[in-house]
Amino acid sequence: MTKLLLLLILIFNFSFALDKNPLYITSKSLPKFNQENFSKYVNENKKWLENNRIFLTKNQELELFLNSPYERKPINQKASKGILLVHGLSDSPAYFHDLTQELVSQGFLVRTILLTGHGSKPADLINVEFKQWENLVKHHIKLLEKEVENLWLGGFSTGANLVTSYALQNEEDISGLLLFSPGFASNQSTLLPFSKIGSFFKTWLFQNDNSKNILRYESLSMNASNLYYQSLKKVEEGFDNKNFSKPVFITISEDDSVIEAKEIVSIFTSKFKNSKSHLLWFGKENNFKDKRIIHLPSYLPNQNIANFSHLSVLFKKDHFFYGINNEFKMFRNGQDKIYNSSKDELWYSAWGLKEEGKYFARLTWNPYFEKTIEHMTEVINSNKNK
Repeated sequence: MTKLLLLLILIFNFSFALDKNPLYITSKSLPKFNQENFSKYVNENKKWLENNRIFLTKNQELELFLNSPYERKPINQKASKGILLVHGLSDSPAYFHDLTQELVSQGFLVRTILLTGHGSKPADLINVEFKQWENLVKHHIKLLEKEVENLWLGGFSTGANLVTSYALQNEEDISGLLLFSPGFASNQSTLLPFSKIGSFFKTWLFQNDNSKNILRYESLSMNASNLYYQSLKKVEEGFDNKNFSKPVFITISEDDSVIEAKEIVSIFTSKFKNSKSHLLWFGKENNFKDKRIIHLPSYLPNQNIANFSHLSVLFKKDHFFYGINNEFKMFRNGQDKIYNSSKDELWYSAWGLKEEGKYFARLTWNPYFEKTIEHMTEVINSNKNK
């Protein structure tokens, strides 16, 4: 009851605010997604972004590059296998740049899409309907099917939900799944169902007016939260009386602040039955009975890493923006104070960790990136001739 009252207060406070910040004013239109070929889709979406994105830096070309859908092909060979990658809520296609390099080197034709409402400004998620996302994913799966013999699907967080719900209904067409921090189970299961109520008011769950993160939104509307909730419910419906028999690769952080990690392990064990599937567990060692689960310790004190975050798995240590030596840090990480470099020892973690004398910024890279790719490749190669 207390949580419900808090939510209603939030809705009341933000429902009728007249935001003048351009981040919170919706675009006059949303981009089309059903072009007859992928190159036209990319070009038209990039043009739409040029006209509608609120740029956060002076480098507009870089921001467009990072937020546009893209295709990458192996050099000097025709790809027989392809993969469509779908990003998470508030994120961008650029979340897959490091992964794309690895997949292309293995002979994949890689495509990413831009989920409707993304890449421009947080307000553009206010008027998006979940069916638009489903239709977008389906359309581009069908386009890619025409290009390759073996079709894989991949996704991060909400994107993992979208591709999984499609694969459960169309298993015969899919060779396998690559799922990074899939959002099959939320640790906000009590509040999430009420996001639909908030979405009718077009209210904000939280706002960050001064974000400089060129890879994702840092403001979230109630409708955006509801879109994630609908993706979760769609996966739940898909799993009703149904398993997925093709190879699956999943990564999970035990300390993920967004999803319920152990519940996703349970789903992996009960619903993804292929013997060649793997789940990478970043966390403390657990005596999982399922031998397909691989443990990698997330407490790495020699690197000032306390645990792994929701997003860290996708990025190399030397990533140009999220990497360890770059200027951008996610300091808004559930701390009660502002980071003071002269007093605080800087550590990295998932959202919300607090310890005396330490300041925990978000971990935004994967210290095990190469190992992650090795295990992923093992799953991919298990289905080489299928």
